[in-house]
Amino acid sequence: MNFKLTHIPKRPEKPREKGLTMVMDKGLSLRQAEDLISSSKEQIDLLKLGFGT
Repeated sequence: MNFKLTHIPKRPEKPREKGLTMVMDKGLSLRQAEDLISSSKEQIDLLKLGFGT
């Protein structure tokens, strides 16, 4: 599935006070959690790990 996004606004630098992005883990493996963080660390502001990770 490919999407052509024509306009993505630039995000403010961290630490952000508005427009925070939170991700909640619902059962990622340790490797999947590491991959998520390494590939998306610039976009994610808060990551809640749960369910055994």
